[in-house]
Amino acid sequence: MNRLPDHGEYSRYIRHGCRCQTCRDGVRSYRLRLSYDRSNGRRRRIGSTQARIHLERLVARGWTQAQIAAATGLNQATISLVLHRTAAQVLCRTAAAILDVRLDQPAPVPRGLVDATGTRRRLQALMVLGYTLPEMARRVGAGASSLEQTVDGRWERVRTLTATNVARVYRQLSTTPAPPTRTAEQARNQAMELGWHGPMAWADIDNPQCVPDPAEPPAPRHVHADDVAELAGRGLDDEEIGRRLGVSPRTVLRARAAHNIPVGAAA
Repeated sequence: MNRLPDHGEYSRYIRHGCRCQTCRDGVRSYRLRLSYDRSNGRRRRIGSTQARIHLERLVARGWTQAQIAAATGLNQATISLVLHRTAAQVLCRTAAAILDVRLDQPAPVPRGLVDATGTRRRLQALMVLGYTLPEMARRVGAGASSLEQTVDGRWERVRTLTATNVARVYRQLSTTPAPPTRTAEQARNQAMELGWHGPMAWADIDNPQCVPDPAEPPAPRHVHADDVAELAGRGLDDEEIGRRLGVSPRTVLRARAAHNIPVGAAA
């Protein structure tokens, strides 16, 4: 949830409609300063290209938007607007704050809590690729139950350290599907059933307003040969096996054909 601007800030008066005396004084002072700057040829806004390129370089070095916001003192929403070319121009002080961040300095770890949207989407996307919550929890350094509550959308905000570590793991794994195992296929099937989206669906995974690309193909559903063989060994047909595994009978048939599993095979 975005922070409500303080009383006296220009956006509190303009965007949030506050008409208290402090806000009226603030907007009057802002307009006087703006008029003075214009009369003296001072520009308050410049093109955002330089700032955006610098942000892209920071992201390429592994920085998250939350870390950039912490280093610049800017709102994360502002970082997102510049990074994704939504803003053609930025305030001079905004550009200066971004360009002041050195590319060789270590990324800070923000304190407190941040919006959980990006963390939740990253976990869901990795499950689409077949990574399980216990495996991600081991890599993140968090409890599996905590990540489960995050991926299910129970939390609106998460610890910044957790968000930073999930983003790190996401960068490591998001371009490579998990090795084909039974648990990986179960993770994929769960993601498919819940309608989650993979990494390629998100243009801005941290932005709550961003919607997934509808052209992204859904995660394929798989079954493990051992599961099919076990259920076939109990005398179940393809339709019943598919119902129990959450896939179509055709998917079961393909699995049996690929692994030479006859109906009634021993597990």
